[in-house]
Formats: sequence, structure tokens, C-alpha cells
Amino acid sequence: MQIKRIEKKVYALAENWVGEKSIPSIIRSLNRSFNRNIVTFGSDRFDSEYYLDHNIIVSGHYCNRISDFIPEHIFIKLSFPKDSKKAIITEKGAINLAVKIVRAIHHEYRHKHQQKGRPFLLQKEYEPKPNQNKMKAMYYGNPDEIDAHAYETQAEKLNINKLRKAHKISWRECEAIFMYRKTFRKQDPKVWQRFLKKVYKNNESFTERNKNC
Repeated sequence: MQIKRIEKKVYALAENWVGEKSIPSIIRSLNRSFNRNIVTFGSDRFDSEYYLDHNIIVSGHYCNRISDFIPEHIFIKLSFPKDSKKAIITEKGAINLAVKIVRAIHHEYRHKHQQKGRPFLLQKEYEPKPNQNKMKAMYYGNPDEIDAHAYETQAEKLNINKLRKAHKISWRECEAIFMYRKTFRKQDPKVWQRFLKKVYKNNESFTERNKNC
């Protein structure tokens, strides 16, 4: 699925997300817009602090076909704060949520592509350095995750000047770049550079279009 098509669907829905909204209605509108055998949406709650305009957590999972009843699909989960019965979304929050959903779908589509290319062949695990957070380093250092996180950065539409200063990009601008910088830039520069190389490649067409506008 093309990123433009996904963006068009999600951003059209986001126009109706501003204000105090019913969580089930948001999920239903998303599921109506996508083929549920390809992408399906669900919701959850979390009980922790959150930032203004970033009060909804979006996560995803790619699942291979298990049986005739559970086909291959991508599951996207939207987690809302427990402190409100409804979703309270600002204008900026609606845009941020749309970006997160587009980002998550593309991330999982990349995993789908990886599995299609080499079914059931696992990648070599990353071995954390002594000064790294073991769990985060093993997750972000996995070759498939480097590839998928670099691919998802297209959702943020960062121009070439921003990308050339990746060491200054904040988590609000691009969470993937921020996390890879935090985890690898000083601790394991080779992984950081490998990730950036993929980011530049995936965003090349977008940055070229903007230069010609």
C-alpha cells in the first residue's frame, strides 16, 4: 500500500477527531476505512503520565496467517489515558495521532515485506555494549527493526536540511531518529550510521520532490 493512500485515509478521519470523542467511534471509523484482513484497529487504556498533544500511544504488530479463522494481518492498537471516559484530542493532538498511525502501519508493512522475503528465517540478535540499556539495545539493534524504523520515518516528512542535522531532531519531530540517536550514536556509532543511511534512502524521493517544488 502506498504511503500517500494511507495518509489520505487517516488524515481525512483526523479532521473529525478534535474535541471530546468516543473511543469506540474512533476505532470503528478506522476499521471501516481499511480492509480488516489487511489492517485492523483496537484500543486499550494506560495509567501513566503523558504529554500535551501526545496523549494517545500507538503500537503495532504484524501477524502471519495462523488459520482459516485468523488470516495474515496488521494489528494497530491505540492506547488512551484511563483518566477520561472519552478521548480528549486537541488539533495538534489529532495531527500527531494521524502521523503515529501512518507511521505504525508502514512499520508493520515493512515487517510483512521482510517475512515475505525470507519466511521463518530469524535475524541475528544484536549484542548490547556494556554501557547500553540491554533490552532497548537488543530491540532497536535488530536488523529488521533498523530497517522498519528507518522506513517509518517517511511519515514525518522531514526535509533534507532536518535530516542532515539528525543529531538535533527531537522525539516530537521523529521518535525513531531520536531513539536511535539516544541508543546508538555514542554507544555504537556503526548502528547509528547504518540506521541513518536507510533513513536518507527512504526519504530521498520526498526530499527530491520538495527541492523541485
